[in-house]
Amino acid sequence: MITNKAYSSGRYYRQTYLARQMNLVQSTDWMMNYFKAVKRIFPRIYQYQNKKILEIGAGFGGFINILNGLGFKHVVAADMSKAIFSKSLSNELVTLNLEGRRPIGRKFDLIFAFDVMEHVDDTGRAVKNLSEILTPDGIFIFCVPYPFKKHLLDNFHTNMQYPNYYVNIFRQNDFKLIAMQDISFVPFLWRVKFPVSLKRVVNSRFLISETFFVFQKNQEPA
Repeated sequence: MITNKAYSSGRYYRQTYLARQMNLVQSTDWMMNYFKAVKRIFPRIYQYQNKKILEIGAGFGGFINILNGLGFKHVVAADMSKAIFSKSLSNELVTLNLEGRRPIGRKFDLIFAFDVMEHVDDTGRAVKNLSEILTPDGIFIFCVPYPFKKHLLDNFHTNMQYPNYYVNIFRQNDFKLIAMQDISFVPFLWRVKFPVSLKRVVNSRFLISETFFVFQKNQEPA
């Protein structure tokens, strides 16, 4: 069984990133696909350039690097391990466990988490913690792999769910669904500098199929 220790100790990062030398995952160019997906489903993204932003599961920091380059000024990186975050980035890096009792002692206007929630066993606790660290009307944008067999076979994907699962559990915790979009990326075309994405999930070993969500925390009563 995969436990949180696999992440905090760095074992997950050694096996998934370093041992396999997955340059595609660490690349800022690859994370641009995710940023384009975010722009598609949340066109107001640039209104947050001066807001407080957190990326959970920042990894190497490719997405953080994109935000920095686009003028986002208050971006904090978070992960369960600091093992692989790029030393070339000056952003604050914090250790965060979404299933912990008190994840972090501050609030953010916008939080990202790409390919994180499928590693979280206690989704209910994670959603409650997200609510605690979001400002009133704060936005949470995340994506998860669609639960095709190839994703279910990954030992680190300990909680693979269909999209409606997330819609229901966030609504139960006073979040409003702003947008949801299935997207399939085509890695081999990205490698030849011809990025393509499809607005649907496709069960193919040549594609990476994700569901993107935008949830807004309901405003707290005055």
